[in-house]
Amino acid sequence: MGSFFGELKRRNVVRVGVAYIIVGWVVVQISQVLFEAFGTPDWVIKTVIVLIAIGFPFALLFAWAFEITPEGVKKTRDVDLSSSLTHSTGKKLNFFIMASLVIALAYFIWERQTLDRGVPNQTNVAAEQASEGTSPTIEVTETGPQSIAVLPFVNMSSDTEQEWFADGLTEEILNSLARTPDLLVAARTSSFSFKNSEIAIPEIAASLGVDHVLEGSVRRGGDTIRITAQLIRAADGFHLWSETFDRTMENIISIQEEIAIEIAKALQTAMDPEALKQMMSAGTNSVPAFEAYLNGIGIWRAAGASTDVYEVLNALEAFEKAVDLDPEFANAYLRLYWFWYGELETSQMFYGMTQFTREEKETKRDEALRNAIRFETDPVTKSYYRAHQVWRDRDLRRALRLMHEYRVARPSDETAIGSEIQLMRELGLHKELTEMIRTVVDSGNLTKDFADQALQGLRTVEDADLMRVLAQEAISRFGDDDSNLIYQSHRQLLWASDIDGASSLMPRIRNSQLLLDTQKIAELRQLCAEERTIDAKDLFARAIAEYPDDVSLKWLGLKIIGDDEAAEQMFLELDQQGDLDTIMSYLNYPHFDPKPFPNFMKSLEGQGMETRPVFELPYRCNR
Repeated sequence: MGSFFGELKRRNVVRVGVAYIIVGWVVVQISQVLFEAFGTPDWVIKTVIVLIAIGFPFALLFAWAFEITPEGVKKTRDVDLSSSLTHSTGKKLNFFIMASLVIALAYFIWERQTLDRGVPNQTNVAAEQASEGTSPTIEVTETGPQSIAVLPFVNMSSDTEQEWFADGLTEEILNSLARTPDLLVAARTSSFSFKNSEIAIPEIAASLGVDHVLEGSVRRGGDTIRITAQLIRAADGFHLWSETFDRTMENIISIQEEIAIEIAKALQTAMDPEALKQMMSAGTNSVPAFEAYLNGIGIWRAAGASTDVYEVLNALEAFEKAVDLDPEFANAYLRLYWFWYGELETSQMFYGMTQFTREEKETKRDEALRNAIRFETDPVTKSYYRAHQVWRDRDLRRALRLMHEYRVARPSDETAIGSEIQLMRELGLHKELTEMIRTVVDSGNLTKDFADQALQGLRTVEDADLMRVLAQEAISRFGDDDSNLIYQSHRQLLWASDIDGASSLMPRIRNSQLLLDTQKIAELRQLCAEERTIDAKDLFARAIAEYPDDVSLKWLGLKIIGDDEAAEQMFLELDQQGDLDTIMSYLNYPHFDPKPFPNFMKSLEGQGMETRPVFELPYRCNR
């Protein structure tokens, strides 16, 4: 055996193996960066990895079977040891290995620095934002960019179903403006909270923290449409721009783009006209496809705001119609992805709406996202889609880096800050997240959108005072018409051990439009916080009997009543079945510990989950 290993050493087999592994690793890492930059499909990098792995044994066999001589490469059995260049070749290989290690180390340091930048110093960012008096979710310049809120356009049609169309058109105009780099746009959730409101424009602007407000109306009859829009400066009520468009539906795409462009010009955003036109593009030239898409957006929003969540199936039908009419409509594919994503996530409102198998749903989800990436022409938007793709593949650190890069480019996209916060939670970056939220709260520049995201993100027993202040501030400023924000604030107060403060919110939760199972979770938290264990367990038993297939209700309920063993057993079964996506959706809960699930942990190798802090619920029963 000793002679065999000696022969391996003499023939440089070990050196060749080490060199091959190091170089292979460097090639894979650099390929990932380059392929990501050029939007190359994921199967390409997988192919590279497979080819490198296949080549490894061949490299070893080559080192064993051949020698380098002054006359060139010869078979080992044909070479006299005296003419072999084994010794000098070994020295060259040693040098090559050292050089490769230096390159690998340099790349590793570069990647770590990149990741650190991917989780920016939120304290400094928020401080800069606070000094400018702008929304903390947005990075601004010293001069201060223009800011705007787009209020829901009023439906003036006799057909009440045109409400969907008006809402969809509003959201598309808002999305178009949000793609303008130096224009800050209030998030859609904030803007739509003022739908049908009688509040004066200056008061709305002050609440949303914007300088300008766009309002308008839509009247549609048959194939004709009238859209009236006016841009108002909040400080003095001055109308910077207003126009009425009397067109046919054949012009709807150009109208949407024209309104966004005119507003951008009126606010004097620094944008080349041609680049601006590309930014405002609707993503399709098919009017019927665009109309179906707008209807789908409106229906989706209506479903989320009502107790009839099954209405979202009509939105699914509308988006499917949109891609049938235009098979290259990237925006519609993204909406389909969101639907199938929610359909697979047990913690989502729209979970379990269809009768497809899990495998069929996963196929539909992945196909929709691939098509969104494939047909998206804007590179910045494409990078956002790819962030979700790598997130779905459980590459959390890379997803966080891509999401932050996108948020820097599109600071007005409300979904980006929420996604970034969730990724920080899943990675256990509680310290960085807490610092960001604390700076924003202390600055006095809390907005409704940031409050909603922060309430979901800040849940650790180490920050009771901050959690209490955040919840109370959110309730006093934004809680009048937002049931979800009240629900989030109730949970936050319980994390802060403010049992009485949380109890005062329960009547509003019981009388809200929140789903009944969501209301039951809030009730269960309150009962356990008040140490009414028997009542809590009775409520939990009745809830499970009423909703036997609700995975989220069951897991959260078990954790709340203190039955950790049963909660863990639930996910052990999923882990053994290979249903890692369901487990993944609970990674953002600070009281979820991923370590007991071997298959899930294996899928998260290199993510630092071994040191992820896990916090016990402060309001659980039997604590």
